[in-house]
Amino acid sequence: MTSSSSTSPFRLTLLKVSDVLTEKNVQDLAFLCEDISPARRELITNARELFAALQGHELLNEQKVNVLIDWLDELRLLEASNLLKNYRKTHLTGHVKAQDNCFIHEDLPLKYFCVSCDSKICPDCAFTAHNRDAGCDVISLDEMSNEVSQRREKFMKELEMLKTGIASTEQLWTEKKEHLAQCCKKSRTEVQKDYFTLIEKVESYKRLQTEVLDGKELANIKQIFEEKKESQILENELAIITKCHKISHENALDEIQKISKSTKKTAEIKIKLEKQKEMLKNRTADLLYGKIPNDGAFCSITVSLLIGSVNLRADQLLHIFDERETNGGVLLTCMDSKECSKEYWRHMEKIHNHDDPVVMSNRDMYYHNEYHSLFAVGNTVFIVHPHRNGSLYYSVKSVSSLVIDEVPEGAWITSVIAHKSGLCKFLISTSCNHSIREYNVSGSALRVIDTRDFVRSNAISRVAYCRNLFAIIGRGLDDVILIDADGTVKQYGTLRLPSAMSGMLPIYIIWTGSQWLVLYISEGVEKEWKVINYKKTGEFVKVCDEGTSYDEVDVPLCVTRWKNTGYVTFANATVRRFQH
Repeated sequence: MTSSSSTSPFRLTLLKVSDVLTEKNVQDLAFLCEDISPARRELITNARELFAALQGHELLNEQKVNVLIDWLDELRLLEASNLLKNYRKTHLTGHVKAQDNCFIHEDLPLKYFCVSCDSKICPDCAFTAHNRDAGCDVISLDEMSNEVSQRREKFMKELEMLKTGIASTEQLWTEKKEHLAQCCKKSRTEVQKDYFTLIEKVESYKRLQTEVLDGKELANIKQIFEEKKESQILENELAIITKCHKISHENALDEIQKISKSTKKTAEIKIKLEKQKEMLKNRTADLLYGKIPNDGAFCSITVSLLIGSVNLRADQLLHIFDERETNGGVLLTCMDSKECSKEYWRHMEKIHNHDDPVVMSNRDMYYHNEYHSLFAVGNTVFIVHPHRNGSLYYSVKSVSSLVIDEVPEGAWITSVIAHKSGLCKFLISTSCNHSIREYNVSGSALRVIDTRDFVRSNAISRVAYCRNLFAIIGRGLDDVILIDADGTVKQYGTLRLPSAMSGMLPIYIIWTGSQWLVLYISEGVEKEWKVINYKKTGEFVKVCDEGTSYDEVDVPLCVTRWKNTGYVTFANATVRRFQH
């Protein structure tokens, strides 16, 4: 047995080389050796078998390592190559006389030096194993001194350029810092300026509302005195009749006639009294401050009120703003759904009704190969007809309006819902009853769905539906009622929050084509909100998105969708995306 102290440096070096070569490296090296037969190459699986084959063909021994080094350089196996080069430098220098010719091309002198491989090479090597395609940096030995000078000079220039670049970067950093400070200072000035402007708007709005309130108060006081006067008249008429019948009449026929006339008169007085009672039971609501009359969120210092959003296309989101107080109409703004700062177009639709709420459809109505958005004010439904250029809607062609005669005076449309694709129909609910009504785009009534027996609320605030299954949000209720209106109207179930999430009210709902998405929000200053996913039959699936709003401009208003992407729109017109 040979001890480690007697093992030759050559074998130790080969052992180290074998440790850094993979099986693939070994096979590639074997392929380079044409002396090894193809059949023999197939049998070589590790470095030791390769070294044995090379030694058998006298291509590798203690004094002959250059062929293997050259192959290793050619395959860019530099770690293994360096091990053999170190062996050659340490152990072959004293035993072999200075080599003037190439080890591979023995008749050619070593006239070049490969910087990349750290070895002297001949002209043939410079054009084969060490050419530019191999990534080698080759220098002529005759021009070595000149090359070193040139490279040193080039390196020093690069160093100077780097120093200049660093100085330039420092200057840019200083300029950016100063610019940022100036921007912050300017922004703070603008914030202060806007603050006073907004305060002025608030004060103006306060004065306006106070004047309106004072006017309503005088009108209602006048009405109360008129009602009192009417009561006094009825009281006087009744006193006259009573006095008349206390007088004795000898003529019975005359008595009967007077009693008959008095009976009719008292019946009329009774009817008037009943009407008077009904009027007096109706407490004055005009004196109650309702902020801007709208079901959506209200920011007390902004005049432009965002009502909600709906998807026109995958990358186009339509916002609807109530600007009746400032600009006399409803503003339609088309934004990029992925970048809220990118605006495609806007359109102002003048609205004469400045009192009733503005509501919008939770999806678009698709017909004539285009998407048409819907919104309603009072008893009127507005249909937005867009211009399309390729896949983008780039403007509003026109806006048509339909007056719904079934909405009585003093009531308004509380929700409008576009029908499913291909059908020119829409649904509405009103503030005066519990019915859901269906119309076509010409305004003709198609059907009425009465939900009085199922919705425990004085008004419907939002509706979504799938065929004959309707999901209804009643004002102030903590669940969503499912109504099946297929033939007969009956309750199908409810969409309820898990007990761990109780205390939140539903404010918006849409049908995705396979499931319901409901937006819930809590009461209080800090409002928690969640978008909940339900199955068609009402089973809770998951929470798709959630958050907390700390002020009135940060509250979510609505949910819309395009395929599997949902969008939550906030009162400040920002949009948050989620997958459902």
